[in-house]
Amino acid sequence: MELDDYDPIVRRVLAGHVGPNELPEIPQRVVRVYISSTGLDSQTERNAFVEKVYPGLREYCSQKYGVDFQVVDLEWGVQQKDQGLDPTFAEFRNQQLKKCHELSTGPSFVAFIGQKYGECPLPAFIPSAEYEALRVALKGYKSRESRTVPLLDEWYTKDENSIPPTYVLSSIQEKLPAYFSNDPEKRTEAREKWRVDLQEMKRMFHKAAEICYLEGLIDGDTKQRYNLSYQDMSIQHGTEACGSPQTRCVLITRTIVDLKNYVDDAKASDYTEVVMNEKTEMMEMEEASTTKLSQLKTRTKGLLSNKNCLDYDVLWRYDDVIHPKLHAPYLEKLCKEFRATLERLIDETVPNSKFDVEPEIYEEALQHWLLCKRQSQNFYGQQELITKVRNYVSDTSEKPLVVYGEAGSGKSTLLSKVATEVVTQSRSNTIAAVRFLGYTPKSSDIKQVLMTLCQQLLQTLDRPHNDIPYDCKDLQRYFHDLLNSVPKELKVVIFLDSLEKLIPEYNAYFLSWLPNQLNSNVKIIVSTHPTRHKLLERLTNEIIKDIHYIVGVSQMSQNDAESLMQYILTSNDRTLSTLQQNVFKSKLSDCSLAMYVQLLTHGAKQLKSYDKVSTDDVPSTINGAINTLFSELEAKHGVVLVGRALGYLVASVTGLSDCEMEDLLSLDDDVLNSIYVTYHPPVRRVPYVKWLALKSDIANFLNYREADGVTVYMWNHEEFESVVKERYLKDDAAKHEVHSMLADYFLGYWSDKKKPIKAPANQNNDVLLMPCGKEAYRFVASQPLSFTAKGSPIRYNRRKYDQVPRHLYLAGRFKELNSMVLFNYEWLYNKIKALSLIHIMADFVLNPGEEATLVEEALRVAESTIQSDINNLAPEISGHLLPYYKTHPNIRALVQQCDTAGLHQCALVPNFPYLQVPGSSLQYTLTSPVCGDFYRLSCDDRFLFVKLKDSSVVNRFDVATGEEKDPVFASNGDLYITPNGQLFVIVDHFTEKAIKIHDSKTGDFVGQLIVMNHVQLKLKEKYKMGAVSLTNERMGVIVTTDTSYLCIADLQGCQFLQIIGLDGKCDVCKIAPNDRHIFCNSNEFMLCYDMFSLEHICTVSAGHRPSSLAFTKDGYRAYLANTHEAKLQVMHLHKGTVEMAYKTPLDEIMSDDSIIDLKVSPKNDLILIRGRSNILVYDRFTEKVNVKFSRPSEVPQEFKLPKSHYADLYFTNADFSRDNNFVIATIFRNLYLWQISTGNKITCIQAPVGIISEMLISQQRSQVITHIQGSKDIQVWNIAEAVNQINMLDKLTSVIEDIKLTADNSVAYVRCKDSDELGVIDMKNGIMVDLLTHDSPVKDFACSPDGQYVLVSSQPKKKNAAVKIWDMDERKVAKEFGNTAGYCIGANKSQAIIYVAQEELDFKAAYYITKFSFNDDSFTENTHPLSLKYILDTPFLTHDDQNVVVLTAQDYIETVAAFDTPTICAFALDDDYKVSYYTPESFQDAVNINEIKKVVPCSQDKDTVIVLYTTNAVIVDTTGNNTYRDTNQLGLLILDIITGAINMICEPFLRPGTPINSIIFSGAQFCIDSHYNIFDINTGTYCANLNDPGTPPSAVALHGTAVIYYKGSQLFVTSIVSGKQIARCEVHSTISHLTLCSDKRTIIVGCYDGTLISYVLIDPSIENTDSIVSKIGSRSMEGVVANGRVSRSWDRVEENSCPTYSRPPSALSTGPKEKVLLKQVKPAPKVRPNSDTLIYLNTKSRTCNIQ
Repeated sequence: MELDDYDPIVRRVLAGHVGPNELPEIPQRVVRVYISSTGLDSQTERNAFVEKVYPGLREYCSQKYGVDFQVVDLEWGVQQKDQGLDPTFAEFRNQQLKKCHELSTGPSFVAFIGQKYGECPLPAFIPSAEYEALRVALKGYKSRESRTVPLLDEWYTKDENSIPPTYVLSSIQEKLPAYFSNDPEKRTEAREKWRVDLQEMKRMFHKAAEICYLEGLIDGDTKQRYNLSYQDMSIQHGTEACGSPQTRCVLITRTIVDLKNYVDDAKASDYTEVVMNEKTEMMEMEEASTTKLSQLKTRTKGLLSNKNCLDYDVLWRYDDVIHPKLHAPYLEKLCKEFRATLERLIDETVPNSKFDVEPEIYEEALQHWLLCKRQSQNFYGQQELITKVRNYVSDTSEKPLVVYGEAGSGKSTLLSKVATEVVTQSRSNTIAAVRFLGYTPKSSDIKQVLMTLCQQLLQTLDRPHNDIPYDCKDLQRYFHDLLNSVPKELKVVIFLDSLEKLIPEYNAYFLSWLPNQLNSNVKIIVSTHPTRHKLLERLTNEIIKDIHYIVGVSQMSQNDAESLMQYILTSNDRTLSTLQQNVFKSKLSDCSLAMYVQLLTHGAKQLKSYDKVSTDDVPSTINGAINTLFSELEAKHGVVLVGRALGYLVASVTGLSDCEMEDLLSLDDDVLNSIYVTYHPPVRRVPYVKWLALKSDIANFLNYREADGVTVYMWNHEEFESVVKERYLKDDAAKHEVHSMLADYFLGYWSDKKKPIKAPANQNNDVLLMPCGKEAYRFVASQPLSFTAKGSPIRYNRRKYDQVPRHLYLAGRFKELNSMVLFNYEWLYNKIKALSLIHIMADFVLNPGEEATLVEEALRVAESTIQSDINNLAPEISGHLLPYYKTHPNIRALVQQCDTAGLHQCALVPNFPYLQVPGSSLQYTLTSPVCGDFYRLSCDDRFLFVKLKDSSVVNRFDVATGEEKDPVFASNGDLYITPNGQLFVIVDHFTEKAIKIHDSKTGDFVGQLIVMNHVQLKLKEKYKMGAVSLTNERMGVIVTTDTSYLCIADLQGCQFLQIIGLDGKCDVCKIAPNDRHIFCNSNEFMLCYDMFSLEHICTVSAGHRPSSLAFTKDGYRAYLANTHEAKLQVMHLHKGTVEMAYKTPLDEIMSDDSIIDLKVSPKNDLILIRGRSNILVYDRFTEKVNVKFSRPSEVPQEFKLPKSHYADLYFTNADFSRDNNFVIATIFRNLYLWQISTGNKITCIQAPVGIISEMLISQQRSQVITHIQGSKDIQVWNIAEAVNQINMLDKLTSVIEDIKLTADNSVAYVRCKDSDELGVIDMKNGIMVDLLTHDSPVKDFACSPDGQYVLVSSQPKKKNAAVKIWDMDERKVAKEFGNTAGYCIGANKSQAIIYVAQEELDFKAAYYITKFSFNDDSFTENTHPLSLKYILDTPFLTHDDQNVVVLTAQDYIETVAAFDTPTICAFALDDDYKVSYYTPESFQDAVNINEIKKVVPCSQDKDTVIVLYTTNAVIVDTTGNNTYRDTNQLGLLILDIITGAINMICEPFLRPGTPINSIIFSGAQFCIDSHYNIFDINTGTYCANLNDPGTPPSAVALHGTAVIYYKGSQLFVTSIVSGKQIARCEVHSTISHLTLCSDKRTIIVGCYDGTLISYVLIDPSIENTDSIVSKIGSRSMEGVVANGRVSRSWDRVEENSCPTYSRPPSALSTGPKEKVLLKQVKPAPKVRPNSDTLIYLNTKSRTCNIQ
């Protein structure tokens, strides 16, 4: 839908064009019903409601409408006399009734009327004018009844702090402290006095109101307050103020028909007003109350429909009056009808409320604008700050603005105030968006914040929003681009409050998502805490870099603080006395933070003018003020109730709804025991009034919002949460108990069973358990995974999914957390659908264990795939975690669930691990736009620079986050960076032959140095720039012609300071650590120059021309080496002078090796000496070699990479780890980690196939960066994870074009397009067990059924070497022959391979058929005596391996470039060499064939084939009477290739024009064409049609019940049985080839990037999944590998007698047809590498070098 299709308010809210007073409130998801009654007379009924009605209604509302059902029955669960002690209770009831009308989306009021009218409440507050008028009226009324007027003055006191002044009823605690005395006599006396005084004051107010009304001093409504009972007033308000009593109100009337017979009973007064008739001296029902009650009933029924009025007559039953058992039929009927009535009203009203408003982003934006509205109301003063922010919004600045301050300083209110001003003052050309980070689930992680901001902006700009990327890195770029694309005539202002509340996922704290440069029409204002997560530091130093855009919020001025306090008091109709004001002023002089002012004001509002207060009574800090508030709450509501309620609220993190809080308190026996001390209701639940009263007292500090489909309440400031944690959740036992209770509740553990009652520690069990036994139902909500109701959509229980993991973890219930959440497929799948994958990954953060971390990483890797299609969850989990299946039990359990339960979403089970495996040391793979020549790290190791020599582009990567940054444009040439990272120095050898200097951040040109202007060259003399060494100010560079020149330059001034001619040639040049002296060589002499004085310091002989030079960091030692001798020259330095020089011989340690490079350790104590095959660690102080690391035995001496030549393998890089404890070195594709102290190899990391040419080691973090020669990919390794090595699958180097398998499907051979490689894959685990390379691209191949022999046909290059037979057991070429590429055909059962090829490369040369038969250790070769002239299609063997079937032709007609008479030939391979020919004429007696098009093998019969042809048959046109011939019409026949018998003819076959090569067959039963029409061959008709996906089918699987096809990188399976798609699987690379194994369920997929993937297809609707899964090879527990690493045979040479240089031998026979005994060939020796980390899965695999 377009935005214009929505309500206009939607567009305005998204654009930020709705003023605070216009913002629509989000309807609360609750049916909130107020129950009005007189208390005791309906207690039995209301108990029945709690037990039998309310639980069912909660289920009904949640299942059908997704709303809560909340009851507000303030009389239930408490003794009525307790309510009367609180003078403010009447006002509290009025507030709750009003809230029910305001918040309820359905019925909101139920009145239960018995025969008791109820008492008139004594007012707690009376306006002073009204009170004084009443009192004057009583004084003027001279009678005996007015003598007690002073009693009013005794109980009521004037409060001048109220505006206007008010008379306040004193508390009983204050006036009659003995009321609560432990002394029975004093207590009785006090309570009697209160009873008498209460009745007397009611009588006086009643009389005074009548007098004042008659005198016109008060109106009728005021008079009513002194005459009506609370029941009367509440019903009047409840029915008249609800707006629609017909649909929102219910009336229940109950009459005890024989009540008058029991007026003398002591309980009669509980059910009606009873008075003594002085005339008859008998008790009777009070007439006045009865009359008022009758009028009330009549009036109420007149407002309600008859359907909403329920009337019942009952009889008095003994002492209980209304007895649960004796009145069971009545109670059952009442509950049934009451519930039905409410359900009907709910059905009529709830659907009218729109909870889920489209678009989804609207609700997110609205929630933040509503909070902004509430917070802006608390802003006051601070004009200087707000002016700064206002000016930023209005000026043309191009950077974000940062507002920082301590918690409680008012950052949020400041941003809220500015945001509301932007909204109210802006015009249509301004778009405003606000996010209070952490307030909603979608504002807690930066990814969702950016996504919702993009959605909001795009919707407002009327742009499509379907292409927002899901990958976080892409999303960041998209967000930046979106801001840059805002039209100049529009202004965008974004407010992001509290950056510190973001979770750290997606590198949020690195702030790379925040643009550092904005267009002038885009403004971003962020706020943050000054110290948390170093956010302010990063903002200042990395993003903003300008203090003018950093605004600090500190304490308010005292005047502003006092004014704010007065402002809040006045807005609440309150003030303070002068003495009270002075106390608060003294406190504000010490602390004037905005939040502190608000907390003090909250306490000040409660003060009466006559209350005394001192500075000691007022807290001095925010923390102290909150603690004072909590102490007051504990005194009023009880320590246990307050502690647990607030604890649950904070522990929930996202807040709790009223219903959830009541349920939790009802499950908490400590809370219930603290409430029920002397009174115990029969239902074990918390009284409704308890939480509501407590919430009312903290309402000013709560926010409400919608969270996961529920309206919840939460603290509006984190300081409250901190105090709650410190005060109530500090103790581990208490914290565990709270979280365990929350876990039980959201798991629904007690929803349908009784919970044992915990007895209070100081009471006898019998006393407590009397009402409800030792266990009781708590009637809490059930917690299903989803809510379902007939006719309603499925709604997931998002609250359960959000809450359960957190609380199980914090309760220490890790076993349940693992089994029910983290390793539970159903939970993961449904939670992602209910919430998001981000929520799932947040759960895994709770469990830092290895297995949970691995699953989290797997989900993170698969994030975009799962987001695109959640049904890929099971294969994604299995594929990424398969390497851990055998070793990690929880992961194994999860994968097993994916393999079974996951089949219902995707019927493909990964057989191989995916390439990206979590937990490996590979942190990122960065893909550069180019294969660089230079790789450099920035000075802080944060950024990697990649540059091609012949390009001016410097590509940048953030190695901390793995993100690609915008490139820097500089110049062509070699890249160098100054030590401080500020300048690029680029040496251009060829284009301009200059040294160019650029700013490294912007690429701006700084200057250039042209050597040719300073060096005179002879005619035609060439020069070359050599070694370059840099400081931040100076540069030394070597220029070589016939001799060399040392050029010293000033980088700042871009000028040469000196050019020094050397006598010889220079190889090394390096500046010493003091940045002053530069050392270089001239032939075999070392020279030193002062780079500032330009003086020559010294000359020292080196003996030979040096190749490497290294300095210790203190500059006292220099080390020199050359390639001519294995000696280390040590030079003692002092101020550039060589004081001593000597050589340390290393010949014995490095025999037959030469020194390539030198490195100094980070601690300056060790020198690393790298040779080609050895690495030495030399101690600077002992001047001895500490340890030697030799070339690893598993690395071959040379290796032939695909499409390459043989290369010698030696150490290419070596350096120290940043902690000085390890040596890290690279050789071939391996990265080794050795421990220096022990000399032990710690681990070996294998990079992709190739030679590691570059290695960079970060000194700031545990990262090693490598680059494979010739690749654009760069690997970033986390070296700290290197010891946890796992096996990662290899890719081949090119597009996979063909896959063939052994007979038992245990080994797959893989050919790539235009490549000389042939991969050998173990089908149990996907490991490449061998890689066979050849001299030229492989054209075809085949393997024997047992896989021991492979025949490879390659493009001819060398004479008699185009075809090779590999013996895979011996891993050698057993025979090579041939000069042409041919067809290779593997036998089905017999150990044989057929080769069909020409002997010479000529179009007309004959094709010969040769059979190679293998028997144990020998093979025979037989060539058929007859040859073929042409081959039109790939030959194949019949099912019994006895005949080779070839489609040939009789001739080739050159004039039309077509073959003449395609013919089927069957060559028998037995001794008689029989050949059968079939031309179209051969079938003319049975069928009229025009041309044979294709021959297809038929697996059902050993001798039959399927023949496709075009027909010459006459077609009858049924629409007319014409006949015609359609030469495009296909026909099909099934031919016995031996006898020539035709078993079946199907004509016509398929529709004319059907592409023949797109047809796939399922035996001879049916086939499927390119449009997915299913053709029944037996009947000759189309029998079904599947949805056409637009790509041809690839295979029919599961024995004719499923069809497989692929498109792009996705693999699809459709069930032929149901016609439904049963699998859509992302394989993470574009598919190039698909092979179905002989079991008809195992699929092998080859991809364009060389990736090989395998799946097992299982249709759970028709198959036994468990038995099939148990047979999958990768699920076998055999061969468990302890450390997860498996060696690859093809990239290592085994020891002992194996030669150091060995290539696969050439031909082992003298003739192409001779028998060769392979026993005569000495096999390559087999030696295990000396490492415990190498495990051999293939015991037969023997490896030397390969060709």
